[in-house]
Amino acid sequence: MEVHPFHNSVTEMTYNAKDQVWEISLRLFQDDLEQTMSGVVGKKFTMIPGDNASERALEIYLRKHFRFHAGKQISTPYRWVGTELQQEVVWVYVEIPTSSDLAGSYLENSLFLDEFDDQTNIVQWSFSGQKKSYLFRKSQGIQQLSR
Repeated sequence: MEVHPFHNSVTEMTYNAKDQVWEISLRLFQDDLEQTMSGVVGKKFTMIPGDNASERALEIYLRKHFRFHAGKQISTPYRWVGTELQQEVVWVYVEIPTSSDLAGSYLENSLFLDEFDDQTNIVQWSFSGQKKSYLFRKSQGIQQLSR
């Protein structure tokens, strides 16, 4: 695996009004994920989509570092859908069933921020034709979502 010159994740959040669910996909570089998770689990970690052990470990990590808060107090639960590997990128899929647009909620995206000083996490948010982007970094791991 070739080392890439930057550390970045991209998250796309799209509201599906018909099903009243936020569809969320996270694009993570496989080498960054495996390096971070190796430190978290205390042994060499290999991401294998569909493998219960690696998916569960990743889900636990994700639920600690990718969270929604209503008023910074109550965490919004989400459903784990699964993962997929495409050319050194791990796609992670989750859903939030809600009729809310999440405006006013706080999003924490601190994925890999402890591992890489230059890590940035971009979140692209789409609701009823409106689009917004947010940039998360070490000094700004939590942001309020707005319309």
